[in-house]
Amino acid sequence: MEILDWLFIGLLSLAILCFVFMLIFSVVTMQTSKKIRRLKVKKPKRKPKLKKWKRACRALMKKRKQQIRWVITFLLIGIIGLSGAFYSRYYQATNLGKKDSDALVQGYFLISGIEEQLNQVQGTDNPKKVQGTLYDLSARLASYGAHSANGRLSEEGQKQLNRLYSNMKELGVNMGSQTVESLSDQETLDGYKADLKKTQDNQKKVLKYFRINEASLKGNK
Repeated sequence: MEILDWLFIGLLSLAILCFVFMLIFSVVTMQTSKKIRRLKVKKPKRKPKLKKWKRACRALMKKRKQQIRWVITFLLIGIIGLSGAFYSRYYQATNLGKKDSDALVQGYFLISGIEEQLNQVQGTDNPKKVQGTLYDLSARLASYGAHSANGRLSEEGQKQLNRLYSNMKELGVNMGSQTVESLSDQETLDGYKADLKKTQDNQKKVLKYFRINEASLKGNK
């Protein structure tokens, strides 16, 4: 389990515990209020007993005031705990975990590498080297077929990320079958570039959805 999972469980448990204590103190406060009402009904007329009655009233009212404070304290802590628990779950649903984040960054560099190699095809003096580099990058990209989005992400987040993983796998498989001869054919090369563009478009959507700055990725290349 991740730290945020433990945080969610801890905060939710704290909130539930606080609400239980709040209910207990609420019941106790109501019982104290009943005692005060009963005591006020039995107000004595004689002065000696009246002083004792006033002391008892003050003691009960002070006790009730403390109990109300506990009710409010547990209520506030419970609300804070519950809010924190659901925020941690919301954060998990809208932000990438380490595994998906690493996969997305690595995939970004692989796709960028493929784009660079495809752009060098027509002007290179060593097409065999370009073909070998493309094969290596494509093989690594094809492995994304084994990736799946974290189930803690939102449904839309999982959908977009899994679509990208699928596109990356397909691009890797298609590019893995290329040869020096196929790369020298303009129509085939254009087909590879079209597949690359489709994957890059989906990649941009995922980066935008998860609020990842593409410029920062380019700066780390």
